[in-house]
Amino acid sequence: MGGMTGSSQTALDIRDARQRASFDPEALNAVLSAGSRDQKLRRRIVEVLSHDKRFDKTPKPYLSRAQQLERGLRIMRDLFAVVDEQGWGPEEYHTALSLVDEPLGLNLHEIAFTPVIQSQGSDEQQAEWLPKCYSHEILGCYLQTELGHGSNVQQLETTATYDAEKDAFVLHSGPVSATKWWIGALGVMSTHGVVQARLILDGQDKGPHLFIIQLRSLKDHSLMPGIEAGEIGPKVHGAMSAVDNGFARFNRVSIPRKNMLSRFARVEPPRSAGGSPQYVQPPHSKLSFGGMVYIRAQMIGSLAWQLARAVTISTRYLHMRRQFAGPDSTGSSQREEQVIQYPSVYMRVVPQVVNAIVFITAGKEMATLYRTMSGQLASGDTTLLAETHAISSGLKTYVSSNVVEGAETVRRAMGGHGFLASTGIGRIYATELPSTTYEGDNFILNLQVARSALKAFGAVVAAKSAQDAQSRLTPSSAYLSSLVPPPQLPLAAPQSTADWTTHASLLRLLSLRAALTVARVARLMQQGKQFGDLSWECVTLSEAVVEAFLAKVMVDALGKNGSLASGGGGSNEQKVLERIVTFHSHVLNFTGSRQIDAKAGVQFLLHRVQRALPALLELGIIAAPPPPTLSSLKNGASSLSSLDHLREALDEQARDLLPELVGITDAFGFSDYELDSVVSRDGGVYERMLAKAQADQTINIGSKADQERLYSDFIKPVLQRGERINAQKQGGAPKL
Repeated sequence: MGGMTGSSQTALDIRDARQRASFDPEALNAVLSAGSRDQKLRRRIVEVLSHDKRFDKTPKPYLSRAQQLERGLRIMRDLFAVVDEQGWGPEEYHTALSLVDEPLGLNLHEIAFTPVIQSQGSDEQQAEWLPKCYSHEILGCYLQTELGHGSNVQQLETTATYDAEKDAFVLHSGPVSATKWWIGALGVMSTHGVVQARLILDGQDKGPHLFIIQLRSLKDHSLMPGIEAGEIGPKVHGAMSAVDNGFARFNRVSIPRKNMLSRFARVEPPRSAGGSPQYVQPPHSKLSFGGMVYIRAQMIGSLAWQLARAVTISTRYLHMRRQFAGPDSTGSSQREEQVIQYPSVYMRVVPQVVNAIVFITAGKEMATLYRTMSGQLASGDTTLLAETHAISSGLKTYVSSNVVEGAETVRRAMGGHGFLASTGIGRIYATELPSTTYEGDNFILNLQVARSALKAFGAVVAAKSAQDAQSRLTPSSAYLSSLVPPPQLPLAAPQSTADWTTHASLLRLLSLRAALTVARVARLMQQGKQFGDLSWECVTLSEAVVEAFLAKVMVDALGKNGSLASGGGGSNEQKVLERIVTFHSHVLNFTGSRQIDAKAGVQFLLHRVQRALPALLELGIIAAPPPPTLSSLKNGASSLSSLDHLREALDEQARDLLPELVGITDAFGFSDYELDSVVSRDGGVYERMLAKAQADQTINIGSKADQERLYSDFIKPVLQRGERINAQKQGGAPKL
């Protein structure tokens, strides 16, 4: 080591790791960011925010809940101040809002209030309300969830009863379970809200509809008559402390008829005295859930980039961290190994790096689908609504669960230092943890995915021909094509590592696993099982269906004109993407014929196929290899099974990606300001940890006087007690 300091070693290690990349991270960033993030714009905004003390991130872990909430409101105010100072437009503003790295009530105005009016409001309502939303003359929230109901929107208990005499709706909460709850930005910030309430018309319940209501006065911010509202309190792990999640109750609050969002459904007053009001029903019963679909759709990409942020911190640290001598080191020249080189570490981290890229790609596909659906809905076409709902539900539950698990996985891979708040990953985990339950509890969404899958399966079964069956498939049900024509099972198992690496074969395995899992549940229902009795089975079904969908998304993205193939970058960038998703090799397909596939062997798919082995064996898709005999083990004559070759293929792919990992995480494009971690881009992690601890002494344990008081009031009495006990045992007198 030659007396080299830890600082210079960690800096050299991360520099050397960065130089091993075979591609240009900037060019790869252009591919990953295309259509979702303007990296040049982000860097320009970061340059402003990172040098503005108003957006200093340091105090966050040390503030009380009330101080956190106040800080969030201050950031909101200062954000608009810097927007005005810099002359920023809407794009710069939204980018800056994402970069302050603090979930704010303001986010709910942008993603849950304004978009609902955009998608559900009539032309007249949009003309009235959207200018106020865009200028922030009003601040809004979306009041759907109640104390008694969250995912079961149909059973919400808040009512909006039409009063023909007043030509108005009377909003009422009724039982305590009807209290609106968990509503972000309601606790203190919002002046207005969109309320999901059951429309009562002439005594008939027309189901949930959307209504705009003024919550607080625009003069003094006091609550409007008949409205009770407040804040619900701190959340788990201290997460989202700057978001004022609130509650609200309505005591027969009258709102004008024109405040019912009426692009798709509306109420018209009686045409004559004593007549009945007219209800114009929407073309699709689920149209009022459009706001929820929008939030789920945008969640996918947002969650993906949060996982990318976590793996960037962890991957860099694991290249800086050295622990234990490598197996080839000898004598006094032993050099400790970089932690990332240990299989027990990289086999946890590499799949999460891959997941981040897969989820980023899926997020862009989801955004495109939502935009297409919204365009069609604007003209009254509901064709894509069911498909968008199915895909957004499946991706929301799958991506949120995997991102939360992935963030915690890469934090643990960092060892003890990963538990420090200053490393930054714990904060990502805490912030994203509730994503598994908000906008639809994941286990409930699994049921929705299962219902959609069973419906699609039924359509294929009822088809009159293979061509008819294929015509009934959508992107979310494309995996069912693996059953048309019926496959000959079990498939011939690969007999070498290379044989496991054809993308078409791996895609087929995952498609068959999904299709036969759906078929299994359908068969159980035919045998008398009720859908409700199979809710736990639906978790496995949903995962299988979503993984088959993601597999096809990634294969298509790398294909001709796919988003990853045509998103920019040169040949080196395309090669590393193929090494993430595929790699070049001579392969053997499952029919036994030799072929050369330019895009063979899928890292993401290999990992998913390995995890799916129990189902692949149970469903008879592949045959279980014969168990090794005791004699063959003793003689060393036992050959590797096909499943051993699968594990080898996965490990080879992971090791093949090791030299690229720092370059890949650089390609995510995060600045040190965005990461907000002692694990910086250029090393020196130990010095930064120590420097932060030294700088934060007063914040952590108080002033010198505070420390003296802690000693005299709390520590000294314990020490004196111990001395008294020992003095009594020894018959002496204590000295203190």
